[in-house]
Amino acid sequence: MFLAWKEIIRNKGRFSLVVVMMVLISYLVYFLMGLAYGLASSYTNGITKWGASGIVLTKDANDNVMMSMVSDASFGEINADSKARFGLLPAVAKESEDNKTDVYLLGQESGTFLWDSLPDISLVTYDVIADSSLSKAGYGVGSSVSVVGFSTPFVIRAFVEKATYQTVPLLYMDLSTWKEVRFGNSGAAFSSAVALKGATLSVPDTLKSYSLKEYFNVLPGYGAQVATFTLMISFLIVIASFIIGVFIYVLTLQKTSLFGVMKAQGISSGYLATSVLSQTLLLTISGSLLGFGLTALSVAFIGGKLPFAYNLWFNVAITGAFAIFSLIGALFSVRAVLKIDPVKAI
Repeated sequence: MFLAWKEIIRNKGRFSLVVVMMVLISYLVYFLMGLAYGLASSYTNGITKWGASGIVLTKDANDNVMMSMVSDASFGEINADSKARFGLLPAVAKESEDNKTDVYLLGQESGTFLWDSLPDISLVTYDVIADSSLSKAGYGVGSSVSVVGFSTPFVIRAFVEKATYQTVPLLYMDLSTWKEVRFGNSGAAFSSAVALKGATLSVPDTLKSYSLKEYFNVLPGYGAQVATFTLMISFLIVIASFIIGVFIYVLTLQKTSLFGVMKAQGISSGYLATSVLSQTLLLTISGSLLGFGLTALSVAFIGGKLPFAYNLWFNVAITGAFAIFSLIGALFSVRAVLKIDPVKAI
């Protein structure tokens, strides 16, 4: 490490180019990761808040909650630790002709775990809790929200962060209110689906049970989006890391005579190889950290204009992947060091 650090300090210009390249590539990767995670989260945030373990739809719904219709009789046949009915319906919130917003109406069975993560306030008929993004569209606590196709306006009683489904804001309401919007009858004997928590012992043959991960993967576009971003980011990490390895290899070849002299003075090949690996690690980690700082700075300026979200473990994994693949690329340099003949080099 001592030799690696001294060489970096002595040749600042040369190694600065390597660090700058690493900063730019890591910045791109961290930013894409934040966008990918933020976009994926905006598909599922409203459902994830429940802390549910699974979802039950009707078999004939073709994995589509909008086409599912679970009867109260079928709900009663579900044997699980905890279960709760909910309804989901796309709608358009209209404040004026020039201010319309796509929303999802999410009706939740009262007195169930579905409400645990939401503000503890008492909702009466036509009261809703809204995603905070609607506050940026001109709505506030106490504002009336008219839904196209339904004559009675809703009243926003509270806002909650990250309450979205398929990137669209949610309006949480009592299930009976949702049934009135959906069926014109608050006592209708159907809901869209059932959320499960804990162990699921059995469901009737007319229904199909999904784990939460399975349910998210069948959401339109979700799986393809996650797979695309994952593949893109993975290739960027591998390519960037091997580019760092190539740079170190070229620099190592330029120092063949120097290493030859050092070997002739009794410095072991193992020490020189360790120095090369340490140098690679220092350049990679420093470039990655600067890239992450640049990402954080960019997000501060962007604000809430993009669906950006941090995940600590994802960023730690990316940094670790940069380090590992860069070290693999640096093994070419280690091989070159081990093959140096002091006599020929001198």
